[in-house]
Amino acid sequence: MSIKKGWWLGLICCLFAGAAFGAQFPVAGHILQNVSPLYFVGIRYLLAAVAFVPLLAFREGFSSFKPEGKAWLVWLLGTLAFTGYNGLVFIGQRLAGPSGPIVSSVMMGVMPLVTAIILLIWKGVRMSLTTVFCIVVGLVGVFLVATKGNAGGLIAGGSTVWAIALMLAAVVCWCTFTVGASLFPSWSPLRYTTLTCIGGTISNAVIIIAGTKLGLLEPPAWHDLTANTVPFLYMGLIAGVAAVLAWNTACKIISPVDASVITSNIVPIMSTAITVISGYRIGVPELAGIVLTLLALIANNVAGRMRARKRETAPSA
Repeated sequence: MSIKKGWWLGLICCLFAGAAFGAQFPVAGHILQNVSPLYFVGIRYLLAAVAFVPLLAFREGFSSFKPEGKAWLVWLLGTLAFTGYNGLVFIGQRLAGPSGPIVSSVMMGVMPLVTAIILLIWKGVRMSLTTVFCIVVGLVGVFLVATKGNAGGLIAGGSTVWAIALMLAAVVCWCTFTVGASLFPSWSPLRYTTLTCIGGTISNAVIIIAGTKLGLLEPPAWHDLTANTVPFLYMGLIAGVAAVLAWNTACKIISPVDASVITSNIVPIMSTAITVISGYRIGVPELAGIVLTLLALIANNVAGRMRARKRETAPSA
């Protein structure tokens, strides 16, 4: 595949993943009205695993299920993504109330900036002053959305603080999972996604069983599950299988940071549009926060590309 065709494939994967991820938060909000977040996540990725396993077996054979001595690493990264990220972000979304889908989607917008921090800690890739500035601006945008411009509510504490903290932790989990794919250079995106999804699904099952037996979790009623059949299918197969596979494919083709920038610009726009159409009245502070976050992403991306061009032209000069 040529570089140009590969870039276009990566772009298409980013656009699809961004649209699917953006729609998942309003859809999840509908399910979370009657189903607890951890049960919701467990059912979602059980559906995804059931779809991933035969797909990988058909495409790459049963030998591709061998972890090649990296079983614990696969389980850890899968738990971070399919248990940690999803559990934390949807618990936070529930705490945030009606604006939860918008807050969750805007938190996705800071993923490129969090990825830059992880790369600094993990691989020693230093951040520029521009990136640091963009991180600060992006966080200000997130707080504007989460607090609706009421800083006093944030200082007073309560559910808003917890929602933001949980969502930030969720973003760190997902970005670590994304960067962790570089530890499996010979694996296809399908293989990496399937095996980590299996690991995360096992962790979800253990947490749900233990939490239910201890009385910490309440199983959903059967009629609540059947009433959300279509939303569950969307979350499991479209946002859980197709979108995650497209995301990992894009990260492998055009790098995690570039994929994050493209996708994260689409997610909050899609989620906000659906939430507003569904009847939520968005305020000026929330709109300002979304714009600030998007501008931070764009500025960081433009600055990064300018630095890359300077490095490329320096030797010839």
